[in-house]
Amino acid sequence: MNKYFLLFVFLGALALSFLLYGNSLKGDFVYDDHFFADRAELSSPSYLLKIWMEPYLPQHIASGLYRPLTVFSFALNFITFGKSAVSFHIINILLNGAVIFLVFLLALKLFKDKTLAALSALFFAFMPIHTEAVSFIKSRDEILSAFFGILSWLAFLSATGQKPVNLKKIWLSAFLFLLAVMSKELIIVLPALFLVVYLIQQKPGWLTGSADSRQAIFKTGFVFFCVIIFYMLLRFKALGGYAFGTDDAFFVINPVGFADFWTRFWTAFKIAFIYIGKSFAPVNLSATYHYNQLTMISNPFSSWQAIGGIMFLVGLFFFTVSKKFRNTPLGIGALAFLVPYLVISKFIFKSGDLLAERWLYFPSVGLALIGGYVFYLIVKNNKTLGIILLLLLFSAYSFFIVRRNQVWASDETLFKSMVQTSPQSVQGYANLANFYMKNDRLNEAREAAEKGFNIYQDYSPLLNVIGAIAFKDNNYDLAKTAFLKATELSPDIPLAYSNLGRLYYGSEEYDKAVEALEKAIGFYVTRPKPTDVFLYALSLIKTNRYDDSIRVVQTYFPNDMNNSQVKFILAVNYFKKGDLAEAKKYFDWNSEKTESEKIKILREF
Repeated sequence: MNKYFLLFVFLGALALSFLLYGNSLKGDFVYDDHFFADRAELSSPSYLLKIWMEPYLPQHIASGLYRPLTVFSFALNFITFGKSAVSFHIINILLNGAVIFLVFLLALKLFKDKTLAALSALFFAFMPIHTEAVSFIKSRDEILSAFFGILSWLAFLSATGQKPVNLKKIWLSAFLFLLAVMSKELIIVLPALFLVVYLIQQKPGWLTGSADSRQAIFKTGFVFFCVIIFYMLLRFKALGGYAFGTDDAFFVINPVGFADFWTRFWTAFKIAFIYIGKSFAPVNLSATYHYNQLTMISNPFSSWQAIGGIMFLVGLFFFTVSKKFRNTPLGIGALAFLVPYLVISKFIFKSGDLLAERWLYFPSVGLALIGGYVFYLIVKNNKTLGIILLLLLFSAYSFFIVRRNQVWASDETLFKSMVQTSPQSVQGYANLANFYMKNDRLNEAREAAEKGFNIYQDYSPLLNVIGAIAFKDNNYDLAKTAFLKATELSPDIPLAYSNLGRLYYGSEEYDKAVEALEKAIGFYVTRPKPTDVFLYALSLIKTNRYDDSIRVVQTYFPNDMNNSQVKFILAVNYFKKGDLAEAKKYFDWNSEKTESEKIKILREF
């Protein structure tokens, strides 16, 4: 194919991505973005190698997440462009444009029709359900996994389109698959999709074909098996016993994980209806679908959405098995949706969030093939009508995308959007209350927290917010009750222990402060929050454990000995130990005071 034509399509895809998502450039780091945006070590080039052997969430290894390539890309962003969120948005938009181009190449490779390929790529580009994946910086994991996943599929198609199968290209496909799965775990089912589509299109005959065909299939499977084993070994190295999956999501985040089998089964059809329906009719898109916004279904006949989900999935499955449709964009598109979708469907795996629009980024490639094909048939039969319908549809989709990008402009716009689109979601109110509390808007924080608490009372993040509000109100009894309840509900989350440590320190219960902060710090694989470490070191001083306090700051801040807080802690410790000469080395922590004034401060601490 003419390389200039492909260059034109590629540049057009990038331009379209910027046209649709350009207004997201004003957005700041929001919500889960802070999992990486607040990690100062990611700005250090020396840290790039360590990323590959660490959990995605160092403070919560029990989540079982390992996405080193995504974190590596974030680190490169910080190192190359600094701390501004703008460069992160630009990279997301560029990657999205590249994926649009790859969808074009994939459709072209599968069906050998430029018009169909163009319509499929356009349909993918204009799907409003993608706004969360592109505008929410954290969701780069979705885009990266789709980017490398489609590249892997293209390499696989190229390898298997030759006689005999090109084993070198199979290894290339497997390597690209490895990059995809190291961007996000949920795409690990891709080899199954590749193989099924290959069997449908090439008809090599699993049992009846030649020995060469069976050998090629075996070799291909062996290559991908080796790569998956290598990936699992890396996961185990980074996550230990959590490498093979955990189910520690809050009830509020994923109530279906706590439901009986049939409730989970029927609710999964309702979830399918929401995903597929909102992909084509983007009505009331939301950043949260958690308790109590998406109610569980125990009887499918009580929910028209569950019935609709059954009809959608049965229809897609029919396309994959029908001899008439399975080798068309309807059948291949249905497969490209169903295989990766099963991972997030709740039919098989019940852990993680209940539902998230960003998760549909890769599965929607299959829906885009179907949508593109439908319009391909319309344009083929009536070109004028087809073009008019396309313009109307894409204009409407553009409006939804551009307006929805603004949701991720700030924490306030995001959390307000959550409670507006999902007024029964306790998570939305918890997030909004936390935002108000951190910004000293306590009346609004109390109101949001109360609404969330009235929906569900045992959500530990909300209890942490309630405790923090009470702490600011000097209501220490309520604060302690809320924090202790939070630790009881979520014993593997450091936040409540950090809060308890501050509370105990403020009320001069220093032994309890040491115990709580020690637990908080112990959850981190990498360096804990500096504020927790400093308070821990100060609490150790208050309990006369001077050597332990010195060891703590030397362990966690070996390269920050000029930090004023580190120097203050060391000065106090050595003074308390009676080593005035050593303490004097750190007296410059506040050069405006005289030496006698400094000694007085150290003595009175």
